[in-house]
Amino acid sequence: MPKTQKIIERVFADIAPNEYNRAAYDNFLDLTDNDSDRLTELKVHYSSIIKDCQKDIKVLAQIEEVIIQIRCKDVIETEMRLSMNNVLKRSYIYARTLFYRRGAKINDIRVMIGKSEDYGNVLNTLIENPAFRNLCKEKLLDAMNKEIEKNLTVIDEKLYRLWA
Repeated sequence: MPKTQKIIERVFADIAPNEYNRAAYDNFLDLTDNDSDRLTELKVHYSSIIKDCQKDIKVLAQIEEVIIQIRCKDVIETEMRLSMNNVLKRSYIYARTLFYRRGAKINDIRVMIGKSEDYGNVLNTLIENPAFRNLCKEKLLDAMNKEIEKNLTVIDEKLYRLWA
């Protein structure tokens, strides 16, 4: 696996529930219907242990998300890509880079840079232009930082409630 893909590997983010997915441990417990007495007993123990650490798992998942997002900032130079989108006879240039968000299907973040009429439409040339590349990096970092700050606020609120 390439190093950049390792940056978005996660542990608790795929286990904890979020607004898009049920908790992996709930899915695990609901797998069978015709449980034997022994299986039912084990599932009751499992469920009781999960209940005790559910809040911690949720907080760990959110902290993990921010850690991954900060790691993604470190690889922006090697992961930055450009694309063009045509809307109503105008072409817009977008920059994207690797970025993890729980619940998102694609592990990237995209920002609109501007119109191709202002910058040109040869993406291979634009990506090599230091001034344009810097503009893309600044806009991507700004979007990434906003997402990270939003997530840190949620973490701070959860930690406060957890340990208050």
